[in-house]
Amino acid sequence: MLLSEFRIYFRKILSEFYSNREIDTFFKILIDFYFDWKSTFIGLNPNYVLDSNQLQKLKFALAELELGKPIQYVTNQAFFLNNDFYVNDCVLIPRPETEELVKWVLDDINEYKITSPHLMDIGTGSGCIAISLAKANREIKLTAIDLSKEALIIAKKNASKHKVKIDFVQEDIQSLSHLNRTFDIIVSNPPYIHPDEKKDILPNVLNHEPHMAIFTPNNDPIYFYRLIINFASKVLKSLGGLYFEINPKFLELLKSNFSSRNFSEVEVRNDIFGKPRMLKVIKK
Repeated sequence: MLLSEFRIYFRKILSEFYSNREIDTFFKILIDFYFDWKSTFIGLNPNYVLDSNQLQKLKFALAELELGKPIQYVTNQAFFLNNDFYVNDCVLIPRPETEELVKWVLDDINEYKITSPHLMDIGTGSGCIAISLAKANREIKLTAIDLSKEALIIAKKNASKHKVKIDFVQEDIQSLSHLNRTFDIIVSNPPYIHPDEKKDILPNVLNHEPHMAIFTPNNDPIYFYRLIINFASKVLKSLGGLYFEINPKFLELLKSNFSSRNFSEVEVRNDIFGKPRMLKVIKK
């Protein structure tokens, strides 16, 4: 089959689920990933004849996409702050909003001249936050925790790939008090989607990404934040920072949980889409 013919077939099969723009993006990602062909290859070589091995790879990927699997899980590759990370359905796919949280932490470390800071990343998943911090500032000492053994295997794989040293710990947020350490900064992107919001979530996310990393308990939308705030109040050093990615719907409820704690006034920042998505507090 010609490359141009397969692209027509590829578009036809996925047209029910995605826009033409998304489909063409998927196709470009796949030929780059599998064959190291840039997007211009299609236009320059429309009559290229796919061999059986190439055709098999593209058909397999197409079948996975047709089932709604995210392209990042098909290729086991996601990009975060221009670095590529191995991902599968045991970890969340890194989002651009989270990149801004990492940049905020790095900017503050530079602005306040924090030397050799000790950071904790709670709920590390693929390790994208911790690894990006470690790559950007080699003085940072990092501890990254996750409940999922499978997620930590992936995070360790990514840390090895990017040649950074991180102390990975399998730990439940509900028992964090057992860690006998102090930190300059704690950063977390915990589960923050309430189960009632499932109706608003795209099927490729709802059906394939790990629910334990997405959803809060039904009766407490800030459950994980409260646990982390309680932990941070004990282990953050004086003037240490706590940074969260948040659900804008529960911002005011979350802010109220700092009032009885020894933290400064909440600072909130919007994401690239103009939604309040990040907050920071300083321990007094």
